[in-house]
Amino acid sequence: MQPFFTRLFFILLLLSTSISWAQPDSWETARKNKAATIDLYWYVSSPFIFQNTDNTLTGIEYELMEGFAQFVNDKYDVKLTLNWIEGDGFKGTYERIKKSQQSGDFGISAFSITDQRKQDVLFSKSYMMDVAVLVSSNEIPVIQSEEEFKKVFEGLTAVSVRGTTYEKGLNDLQQQLGISFHINNIPSDQTVLDGLLSGVGNFAYIDLPLYLIGLKDNPTSPIIRQNLYPMKGQGYGMIMPKNSDWKAIIDEYLNSAYFESIQSDIIERYLENDIYELIKSISSDSNVNADELIILLNKEKEIQNKLLLERALELQENNIIQYVLIVSIIGALLGLIIFYRLYKGKEAAVSNLQSHKEKVELQQNKIEQANAELLTLNEEKNNLIRVLAHDLRSPINQVAGLAEILLMDKAKLSKEQIEIIQQVINSSNRLREMISKILDVDAIESRELNVKLNPIHLNKIFAELHGEYDTIAENKHIKLNFKIDEELSIMGDEVFVNQILDNLISNAIKFSNANSTVVLKAIDVGDKVEIQVADKGPGFTPEDQKKMFKKYQRLSAQPTGGEQSTGLGLSIVKMFTELMGGTISFDSKVGMGTTFKLQFNKS
Repeated sequence: MQPFFTRLFFILLLLSTSISWAQPDSWETARKNKAATIDLYWYVSSPFIFQNTDNTLTGIEYELMEGFAQFVNDKYDVKLTLNWIEGDGFKGTYERIKKSQQSGDFGISAFSITDQRKQDVLFSKSYMMDVAVLVSSNEIPVIQSEEEFKKVFEGLTAVSVRGTTYEKGLNDLQQQLGISFHINNIPSDQTVLDGLLSGVGNFAYIDLPLYLIGLKDNPTSPIIRQNLYPMKGQGYGMIMPKNSDWKAIIDEYLNSAYFESIQSDIIERYLENDIYELIKSISSDSNVNADELIILLNKEKEIQNKLLLERALELQENNIIQYVLIVSIIGALLGLIIFYRLYKGKEAAVSNLQSHKEKVELQQNKIEQANAELLTLNEEKNNLIRVLAHDLRSPINQVAGLAEILLMDKAKLSKEQIEIIQQVINSSNRLREMISKILDVDAIESRELNVKLNPIHLNKIFAELHGEYDTIAENKHIKLNFKIDEELSIMGDEVFVNQILDNLISNAIKFSNANSTVVLKAIDVGDKVEIQVADKGPGFTPEDQKKMFKKYQRLSAQPTGGEQSTGLGLSIVKMFTELMGGTISFDSKVGMGTTFKLQFNKS
């Protein structure tokens, strides 16, 4: 029996030794041995960590940790082996790290940093903002107030994953509003979107990047975003046991120039550049502010409009004869009704015309709804206008033309009839201008702007702009000084030139203090004409100057009268200027003001 027990002793000794070898290493051990193995417990959370079709791991956090291994090797000459171990669900992975005594254990599953979790585990520095939005099935209307939210959501079923910030946010929402709803925790290998689509619940919290990716993949999804109660966390990070000595080195990596050089490329591979830029634009404050909600709404609208335009163009190609017939009938009917009522000259003309206009509006609404169903798009009226805008111009011109013909014989018309005819003409002109602007928006989205260069007399444009902004400037006690050396003219597209100067003058007034002067002038500079717009506002900081011509940029300067700013104006100015062969530059000093300089070819 003794040889048997001797062999058993050596086998147990060997097993215990191999187990000790398999344990992950501390950073202190890694520095001494110039090599280390760390265990990375992961659970799927696309696009942060997931498996490809060939079962290889990929995702944002996978690549960030691969970059960490490279950083440690390059700076400290430590060869780091990453041992990826699939965890038992999201909560199971968290609990594994919480209870671990091994310094070299990490948890990887898009963990949101919270004060409560910091009591259980160590977090790395955040590598990206953590924002969650409340979404619901489209059977639930978009809620506009807290009282309406309480009525609608009382007794509904929410979808969540146990142990996540989603679940905590839902519990906090019940406590905050004093309402009760059921929380259906689905398995952690499913997403809350899967749960909503399969009908196991009515609403849920979801990470903003996942929501925007889903919206891009399917803009007509039956899932909608509720505008209330967004949830902003402290960011995403990797977790470690409380006794880990790896936090300092991984934070050093996340603060390094090397990480900064790879961060954007890694994240944009999985989130796309525009979504990542949106996430970066959200501040680190604890609450989502109004400006950030506006930026999010603009991004949703941009994604939806892109698909709307593609679908509308495709449908227009397939059904052009049907649309032309509908538009022609409506236009002819509208023209005949207006012409007949005005020609009769009865006192009841106004009420009859209003009745017919309401009928036409009702008919137009029905047409918009029918087209929205064909396009499988939302019910917004602007979408139908985009599709029909070209064809609507003809009947509108006919209506305006018939009204102008009636106005030629003023002697036979009463004062009331003349006013009605003039109102029809004015309304037709405003509608025509509105359609043109809509077409310009579509052209911008499709990047196929039709630029027509013609001689433009600047005196006329300066006079119109002065008349338009004189009252606005006077209300802010700002003086307008518009001057031109002589009768100068340029080659350009009048619509674009007007929009460029309108943006620059509007910004100058918006950001100028009371008792200051806004200057608009044009000077001869050889074969060019230079237009300058100068103000005595706050000026642009060096950081602002790097991003001032990009879309949706939030600059440090604030409007002096509480006006709103979308961050689009200067990007449009630069684009229109360059489309017309012009150049734009500026001189700016903080606290001294800014002068924008536009140069165009002489006509």
